[in-house]
Amino acid sequence: MFKPLAALLAATTLSVPAVATVDPGTPQLLQTLNEYGITITYNPSDCGQGFSGRYSTTKEMTLCYSGRPTAFDHDTVRHETMHVLQHCAALRRGDDRGIVPLAINPTERNQWVSQVLRSGQIAEIKGNYPVKVHQIELEAFAGAAHYTSTQLATLVTQWCFK
Repeated sequence: MFKPLAALLAATTLSVPAVATVDPGTPQLLQTLNEYGITITYNPSDCGQGFSGRYSTTKEMTLCYSGRPTAFDHDTVRHETMHVLQHCAALRRGDDRGIVPLAINPTERNQWVSQVLRSGQIAEIKGNYPVKVHQIELEAFAGAAHYTSTQLATLVTQWCFK
């Protein structure tokens, strides 16, 4: 099921000049997610409703893109994978709240987020999401900016259960 986007992402990474967020490891990340039980749905009918991707604790990831995947689309895969990791961390810790930050220490997490994201990005994220998910979203955006798809695939194998 992930092969259409994986093939497009692979083709895009070979034909697009080097852009910071275009990641040649994205197809492998998608394959790793699939191997760990994440169902990936591409471009369902509700994609036009203001989101680029989402992850549900039912282990379902939705990715929305148009045409050839762009650097933004690669970033969306990494962002949603951070939510997968947050969910896996909750499961590993026996936490039934669903999706929680990976980093347990909020001070260290906030320092890291501030090192990875610009203050304007942090303000924009806080302005676009409810307060109750600020820490989850800030960590996911920072993780998508900080980690490569290959690094995230390794983290999936370390945090998630098959």
